[in-house]
Amino acid sequence: MRNINGFLVGILISSLASVSSGLLAHGSGTGPSDSPEGVIVTRHFSGLWEQSEHQNQGFTLHVVHQYSGERTAVAFWFTFGEDKEPMWLMGQGPVIDNRIELDLYRVSDVDFLQQKNPDLSFAEIVGSALMEFDSCQAGTVTYNTELPGMVEGTFPIEQFGWILNTHCSGGMSDDMPVDAVHGQQGLALLSARDGIYGSGHARFESYPNHVEFEVETEGLPDGEYRLFIGIHDRGGFSVQDGHGGIKFSSPSEDGHMLLNFEPRGQRIEIHDNTGAVLSSFENMMEEDDHSQYRSGHGSGHGHDDDHDYACVEDSGMGGGHGGGMGGHHGGDDCVEEGDFIEVEVDLENLGVLVEAEGEAEWEMNSHRIKFSVEIEDVPVGDYPLHVGGSKVGVIRTFAMHNGDVFGRISFRDPEVYGMEHLDFDPRGQKIEVLQGASVILEVDFPAEQ
Repeated sequence: MRNINGFLVGILISSLASVSSGLLAHGSGTGPSDSPEGVIVTRHFSGLWEQSEHQNQGFTLHVVHQYSGERTAVAFWFTFGEDKEPMWLMGQGPVIDNRIELDLYRVSDVDFLQQKNPDLSFAEIVGSALMEFDSCQAGTVTYNTELPGMVEGTFPIEQFGWILNTHCSGGMSDDMPVDAVHGQQGLALLSARDGIYGSGHARFESYPNHVEFEVETEGLPDGEYRLFIGIHDRGGFSVQDGHGGIKFSSPSEDGHMLLNFEPRGQRIEIHDNTGAVLSSFENMMEEDDHSQYRSGHGSGHGHDDDHDYACVEDSGMGGGHGGGMGGHHGGDDCVEEGDFIEVEVDLENLGVLVEAEGEAEWEMNSHRIKFSVEIEDVPVGDYPLHVGGSKVGVIRTFAMHNGDVFGRISFRDPEVYGMEHLDFDPRGQKIEVLQGASVILEVDFPAEQ
């Protein structure tokens, strides 16, 4: 995207910087909330960014897709030259994690309403700029140009204008299409070197405005491991009693790391202190394609504001409302703000499908409860799930890239699109997975957290 002639500067905003920043300082703004460290640049970074230390200067930023499908950013830097006259520089470049690498251009010798000539370019490259963001509302710009008076330097920027009716979490869910459907795909992780007999899998699951990514391992020696996505280290986890894993979500949740990277289309590896122990090798999850598995369940739309599982002083009760878990239970259904409860149990194979494996998991923080059951190494098909002798859903399995079969069903209170409503309590109940009329996997789920 080197032809700058097509760029249209549609708004004059230099005079707005000091006014807008003053209004926001007094709390009149309703923009996006600050997000955790380690954000990824999404469409919600589009908007107006002021140089907070400088008079009437800043950027208008647009994060866009080109016709080729490539994700890029276009920035218009409104500043002043050595002659104190207004000067506009235009930049374009790739978006990489939390930064934007811009080539800077200046246009000259163009008259007012001059007829466009596609054979001529009036733009010349004059330098480069790196925009790095610490949160949804703050970052720094490092520049290097050949222009007099602005050879090189660094300064902070703050967002003071954003797209109407948007909320920035800093995670990859911010770029999900508004008409997204529930989708899920999985990827097997196999031994990457001699002497390693463990295995694992990665799972990517998306809903409208919510994305989850997790990696689980089994059979590895106890110890500390790192997750690599492509060439990047994305976090560490411990293996105890042969089991371990790491979870990400966007927006972030208690007990999960912020999903501020794209795991699809990249090799996934688990490393110990000497290198890779598990790898997906050349198999990768498909980018922007959830067709491998569409569950078709959970059509409701829930809101976290409707439920509260934070412990209320002196009450010993969760504050949940409605027909879900929060409306049914008391003292053991509350979590201190910021805490996270997780219970995982393996399902017992009853011998009908000798290779079948499964796991049931209970997750709870102060804002929601989630219960999920996953199965693997079974034929592709539908598997009824019973809790306490009653059918609560169907696990639909799919084949992963290497031929392994995996399936998962998730329940949540408050309800969200793509998940079943958690309107039952699995704790202290028998969990059963069936094939037809035969129970293939079961477990007595713990009653205590």
